[in-house]
Amino acid sequence: MSLRAAERMLITSYDSDGERHTTVEEVVAAGDTQVGFWLANDQGVRDRFPDNAVVSVRAATRRGQAVTEEPMLEGRAFVISEGPVFEQVRKEIFAKYKSSWTSEVSAKLRNLFAGSTPQCVVLVKLLG
Repeated sequence: MSLRAAERMLITSYDSDGERHTTVEEVVAAGDTQVGFWLANDQGVRDRFPDNAVVSVRAATRRGQAVTEEPMLEGRAFVISEGPVFEQVRKEIFAKYKSSWTSEVSAKLRNLFAGSTPQCVVLVKLLG
């Protein structure tokens, strides 16, 4: 399995204290050297991924385990909340992962009852 073809990735970011935060994300290709993942709620995302944030990425199984046969790569993360790339990644996520619609419904319900929670896409430019 190649990293760009992986259905899920372990995305690890590092805060200012050097502590790491790892999540498993459903990803799609967003160009030749980028992958992207959609989040229904952007609260805290911009703190975790400030512009040009250094992240490490590794292919993961459906259960979130690292695929050790694949290399860990470095990348740079960017958060976007509008535009053609945002729409492309969002559309491809919903087409590829049928379960993502539950996050969309949950976000819409949250907007109705608790105020607006903007969606976002995190783009990771893979280096190497």
